[in-house]
Amino acid sequence: MRFPVITLLLLAPITALAAVAAEPAPVAIAEVSPREAVPEIPAELTARACVANGCQCSTKYPLEQGQYCGNCVWSNGAGYIITAKRVNNHVYECNSRGGCCDYGPASDCGSGTARCG
Repeated sequence: MRFPVITLLLLAPITALAAVAAEPAPVAIAEVSPREAVPEIPAELTARACVANGCQCSTKYPLEQGQYCGNCVWSNGAGYIITAKRVNNHVYECNSRGGCCDYGPASDCGSGTARCG
């Protein structure tokens, strides 16, 4: 008979702790200061013309539609992607049939981080 009473006395503090742990802790909400003035961004970006200047893209291997810098070469060393009217620091739009147009100079072209497809 004493066993159940001792068990109840031992379990009472554990039960009380479980009840306290089950209550969610209050969440502090920090006040957010208003954002500082951000320069206005134009609603529309100005399109950059891609000029068909007689440039050509290689048709040696399948080429996906995309932008290629003038300094891009095939990974197997088979030459430049842009085969005619090529300027190292210009970016070109190539299609899969060798069609090409020139967007003009780009800061990443002519470097190791050039757009190559």
